[in-house]
Amino acid sequence: MTVCPLCLSVDNFGYVAGGTWGHQNMRHECEVCGVFGTSYEARDDYLGADRVKTTRIVRATLSHWVRQRQAIRNNDNIPLVTSAIVKAALSGELSIPNPAEQAINIINFIGDETKSTGKSLESLPPEFHAHIGSISREFSYNLLFDLKRQGLLDADDASTMEGLDAYDIRLTLDGWNRYDSQMKGQTAGNYGFIALKFGDPILDPFLRNHIKPAIESLGMQLRDMRDSARAGIIDNLMRMEIRESAFVLVDLTHDNSGAYWEAGYAEGLGKPVLYICEKSKFDEAKTHFDTNHCTTVLWDSENPDDFKDSLLATLKRSLLI
Repeated sequence: MTVCPLCLSVDNFGYVAGGTWGHQNMRHECEVCGVFGTSYEARDDYLGADRVKTTRIVRATLSHWVRQRQAIRNNDNIPLVTSAIVKAALSGELSIPNPAEQAINIINFIGDETKSTGKSLESLPPEFHAHIGSISREFSYNLLFDLKRQGLLDADDASTMEGLDAYDIRLTLDGWNRYDSQMKGQTAGNYGFIALKFGDPILDPFLRNHIKPAIESLGMQLRDMRDSARAGIIDNLMRMEIRESAFVLVDLTHDNSGAYWEAGYAEGLGKPVLYICEKSKFDEAKTHFDTNHCTTVLWDSENPDDFKDSLLATLKRSLLI
């Protein structure tokens, strides 16, 4: 294979195929996608250039998924694209951000890069569109110049017959204000984020069948980390999801340390935080003393209607809707 199995090297950036390790996994290094591995089954069944079902948007999804997992570069820890990951992209379970989210990612990318160096970006790096989650370099380029027209960044057009580029890319003062608002969680999307223990045989179906539909009745989504498979390294993704949420729902049934941490992070950002807990657990042992005085909506899998009414009433008061 002489081209990247994910992006197919359509923009003619560099690609290196490494050796195999483990069970026929192959190591790859692409200037666009980064360092990653592929399983034999994924390569054979889905990633050939002739696989028409693996469309450009599916490949962009995989490229973004890989690019956002580049913290550790060695054969034991690089992200591995398996058949299951490709199937998730094909089904839509794994997806790229929508254009509005990509625009936010552009602001954050430029802010992060220029804040660490004190200099404007000289040009768009090869990984730019994969990092922000665009379907192509052209799409990310057009979004960047839409942001320029809005006065959020400045850049010079360097498009040529060989391709699209920009140089001397920097945020304006309005752009820095938007960046700071993002970092401080002062902007809010049309969704809530829920922190909870995964894999519980009672809570998981209760979340799916009752909690999420209740939130959707308000015209909002409720996400957990399993809904955010498109994003990157788990800690950064979690922070991003909380920062950009309208509110955070925290289930304390299992005394989950991670849920408590996420609640504290959201509280520190000034997000509305609502606590829920299984009724018999709360009646018997309460929750941690730092939260047991907070309003907590109790749920009972045998009586979901009362819970939903209480949850929605509490949420409406918190969000003033």
